[in-house]
This record gives sequence, C-alpha cells and structure tokens, in this order.
Amino acid sequence: QMEVQVPDGVTEGHTFMMQTPSGGQMQVQVPAGVKSGQMIMVQVPMVAMPAAAQPTSASQDFLLTMDGMFIRQQLELLEAISGCETKNRYNVTPIPLGTQFPQPGSMSSDWTGGYRARAGAVPILKAKEESECCERVCCPLFRGFSLPWKDVNGSVFLTMDRDCAFDPCYSPPAFACCKQTLSVKNAQGSLISTVEMPAGCCTGGCCAQIFNAKDASGNLVYKLRASTCGTRSGGCANLCAPSCCNESFYIEVFGPDGEYVNTSTFVFPGCNCGGLTDRSSFVVAFPPGANAEQRATLLAGMMLIEYTVNEFSRQQANGGGGGGAPPK
Repeated sequence: QMEVQVPDGVTEGHTFMMQTPSGGQMQVQVPAGVKSGQMIMVQVPMVAMPAAAQPTSASQDFLLTMDGMFIRQQLELLEAISGCETKNRYNVTPIPLGTQFPQPGSMSSDWTGGYRARAGAVPILKAKEESECCERVCCPLFRGFSLPWKDVNGSVFLTMDRDCAFDPCYSPPAFACCKQTLSVKNAQGSLISTVEMPAGCCTGGCCAQIFNAKDASGNLVYKLRASTCGTRSGGCANLCAPSCCNESFYIEVFGPDGEYVNTSTFVFPGCNCGGLTDRSSFVVAFPPGANAEQRATLLAGMMLIEYTVNEFSRQQANGGGGGGAPPK
C-alpha cells in the first residue's frame, strides 16, 4: 500500500493519475467523503521483478541489469529496547531498467513505498554486518566491520570492509581528525574500489562533507557530497532530513572532473509504522552507462555515508556524544 495525497480540485468519485514505484502510472478513484488535499491509502499492484534483475552468478555484473537499488534497514528489537548498537542488517530490491526516477528535490516515501515492501518481502540480496561487540558499544560511529552481500542461497556477491578509525573530535560536517574508509571487493576477494571520507574542515564546503570513491588503482571515480543544508535542487533541501519534517536527504554525485552526474537519496520511511520499524532506507541511482565496478563503487559510497553521516545523526537524536559515545 502507498499513502498519496488527493490533488487540488479533485473531489470524491473523481479519478486522478499517480506514479507507481516502478515508474508506471495508475488511475485512482477518490473514495466517498474524501476531499482534495487529504491523504488516502492506495493498493499498488506488486510488479513482477524482471528475470534479468535476479543475480544468476556471484559477480558484480548483476548490477548492470537494473537502474538502481533500494536498500532497507529494519530496526533491531534489542537496539530499540536497550539503545545499544547492534549489527546492521540490510535488505535489497532492484529498481528495474527503464524506471523514471523523481527529479532531485521531489523524492518521497510515496515513490519508494512499493520498493520498501518488496525489500522486506522478497529481497534479492541481504547484508549482515560482522563486527566486534566492544566496538559497537564503545565507538559505534567508527567501528570496523565486514559486510557481505548474499543471495538466498548464501552466495556472496560483494563484500564491504571498514577498519576501525576512532576520531575523538569527530564533529561533522564541520571537522574530522581521522580519515574514514570503506573498501568493496568482488566475489573472488579482489578489490573493486575504496571510498574515503577525508579528514579536515568542511571538506565539501559550508555544512557539507565530501566522500572520494576511487577504483582499485587509486583513480578517482566519483565524489559524493553530503550536505546538511543546501543542494543543487535549491534552498535548504537537506535541512532536518531524513525525518518527518523533511523526508529526503539528497546525496549529490560528481565525476572526477567535478561535473554533476546524478543524485542518490536517503528517504525517511514515513510518519507511520514505517518510521517506527525502519532504521534507514535509501535509493541508489546508477548513472547511465556506468559499468558494474562503478556501480559497486557508488553503492560503497552510499554505505560509508550511512555509517558516518546517518549514524551520527541518529546518535545525536538519541542523546549520544559527538565522539561516537553510545546513546544515553
């Protein structure tokens, strides 16, 4: 189901068109007693996933069969009760080829609702963090881990690794003393790429951080910009995001020449049960023409942002310390 708003001027008994998560259109009739501007729940037909999107062999090449990925992390019950960091778990569903993504600045949980449901019911891949309990409790923001991405048969397609790099003066986006890194390897264990969050002050400009994604030879592939305020779409698009107040947190992707490539997005699951059960969800939009290694590199960049920027925001919201102290 998806929650949608009845457009202005449309009254009960009349119909309007809405975009489905797969990029298609469907007609919706306004129920009796509902006025324009009100929210209604719409049953969206489950779209069969193209066979090409199913991983068939343990290789990053399956990323070429889709235009993007939707990744969902559900809140662990133990973490909700205790406030202590547990091992992150992620479910993945593909965004099919030919999907029309919303323009930057207009992504919402309405668009991602169907993907969220499929990620929970029929994920094509799952990733479970392997990390040390001591690091998760004492320095959760900087903990080292291994994150293998597996299919239902347990075959590993990608593995992401991060070394623990404790930073006592971590205060994003203003300042970081220590570089944070994450690497991604293929099914055979060969390095695909490395993503770095450099140490320094306001590395991405005012209120922003830069993440440098490099290939196995150390050549820059992408620069990801995570701003806590303004974006290319204008205004303070990322202010207080992702939250009920502002659902979408936009990550701008640039090429090695500094030219804008596209935007990926962290999306608040909604001010409903999704906001209570999901810890994080995000859309990774693959640039047209990107090869499998470049797509895996962009995915790794979004994961490092998840563990550094988003984890920090959640810690602060829960009363945690800026230096990675566990929530109070």
